[in-house]
Order: sequence, then structure tokens, then C-alpha cells
Amino acid sequence: MTQPITSSNQKTLLKVVQEVMGDLGLPQPQLVIGNTDKTVQQMLVHATRVGEDLASRAAPNDGWQVLRKEYKFSLIGFGGYTGDVTAGSNIISNMPSVGNIAVGMIATSTAIPYGATVTAVGADSVTLDSDAPTTLTGEQFSFGNESYPIPADVAHFITETGWDRSFRWQLVGPLNPQEWQVLKSGISPTGPRLRYRIMDSQIYVNPVPASRDNLVLEYYSTGWCQSSTGTPQAAWLADSDTCVLQDRLFILGILARFLNRKGLDSTSAQREYDDAVERALSRNAGARSLPLNARMNPPVLLGSNNVPDTGFGS
Repeated sequence: MTQPITSSNQKTLLKVVQEVMGDLGLPQPQLVIGNTDKTVQQMLVHATRVGEDLASRAAPNDGWQVLRKEYKFSLIGFGGYTGDVTAGSNIISNMPSVGNIAVGMIATSTAIPYGATVTAVGADSVTLDSDAPTTLTGEQFSFGNESYPIPADVAHFITETGWDRSFRWQLVGPLNPQEWQVLKSGISPTGPRLRYRIMDSQIYVNPVPASRDNLVLEYYSTGWCQSSTGTPQAAWLADSDTCVLQDRLFILGILARFLNRKGLDSTSAQREYDDAVERALSRNAGARSLPLNARMNPPVLLGSNNVPDTGFGS
């Protein structure tokens, strides 16, 4: 099994490099980051390449369990606003309340063009980037954010893990560019389900929310190493940084790369590294049994063994 992400039981970058160089009969350095010794600098490059290789060896929906994470965030949306619009004007006026409305939010109403964005908020009015097509009084409006930032360490999101937990509904998506433009630019019913698209390091949702629903998606992290305080990283930044994946894999991988780059026989070392990676991947999150007779018994949640003789359902 992969080791848990704790700095107390994971070897630091300095310790990994010291072990590799000790194995090779080379002087062990007292620092790695900032070291001017060419061999130590090569070790740092090898340690980085091994981390990148290990992270890339996982399938899109599988891989290292320590790199799978859950991203939870809340939509920002508010409804129940009223106001007046005038044909050819981009101002919603006579609003009893403008609380929670902010510049950049999307305004939603049958009285204004789809996707109208808030450019200014007054004492009892809101200015949009689009003009109203007709004059109406006392119309209903809602305001919300269409896009939300993704975590900095996202490598990719895991398929079919997006859910709206407030409604217990699975999100529809991710949409492709053509589907998204149909929603944004064409005539299309919105429906009750949230659709989403990932672009420009943002998660875009449709329809624009009028409430604060709780959303969740699982993703695969780029953080194959971490700082001494546990911050995920995709590169070594300090000697005290620790491996997130098994540090033994880093040691074996660096040894194989070093021998190969020096023109030495790395066949045995490379085989040992590859075999160790395959074993670690196959064991790191467990697996369900797949019997050849296709008669696997799932866990029995309700049956004769756990149903009382009397009073069931009372």
C-alpha cells in the first residue's frame, strides 16, 4: 500500500538523494536545492523526472489513491429581486434591494438578454452590459456567478464524479465546446439539471445559479511531492520536501535513470523500478474480486440475517 501523506514517515528529498548516492558509492551531500555540485544537480533532475513519471502512470479514473482528491464548493446565486427595465436601457431600476449583488455576476430574467453581466451596482439599481429589449415594471430577477476556480493542483477531473449534493443530482457534463455554445448562444431549454464545462482553469455552470447549492467533483492531483507543511507540489522546492508516493520508488527510479544517463548497464535497475511501480499501483487502493463464474455475492444490506422477526418497519 502507498504510505500515508505525513511528513513523519516519508523521506525528504535530501534523504532520498543521500541514499541513492550512498548506494552508488558517491559522497553524500548536505543539501540538494542550491547545491553547485553537478552530480547532485543531476540527482535533483532525476528525482523530478521520476515524480513526473510516477504521476503519469495512472489511468484517468484510477491510479494512485493518494493523488485522488475531492473538490467541494458552493455555488453563488441569489434570487427574489424585482425591478423595472426600459427598452434600449441597460439599467434595472427601482430595486427594493441590491444586497449580495456584485460586479461580474450574471443577471437572469425573461426581461433581459441571456447572459447579461453586472457592470455596476447602485443604491437601488444595477447596470448591465446589455440593453433590455422591452419596457417592463416589477419584473423578477436573479443574480449569480457562472464560473468557479478549480484547485491549483488539478491534473484532471475524474469521469462522472460531479454531483449537486443539495439536490442529490448528478451533474451533466463536462460539456464539449459545441454543446456549451448551444446553451449559451442558441435556443435551448435549461431543465432542472446543472450542466458544466471546464475551461480557462474555471468550472462553468449552466443555468446560472439562483441559490447556493453544494457541488462536488473528484480529481487527480499533480502533487506527487509536498512541502514540510503538507502543501501539494509538482516540483521539489526545498530539501525538506517529502515524497507523497512511496519513497522507495523514487530511490529505485533515480538509480535506474542515473545509470542509464552515465552509459552504464541499467537493465536490472530499470526492471526493478518498473516491477516495483506495477506492484505498488496494483495494491495501492485495493480491488474488487472478479470471479470467473460471474457469481460474485455483493454485500447483503437487507436480508433474513438482519431483519427482526416482528416489528419490522415500525
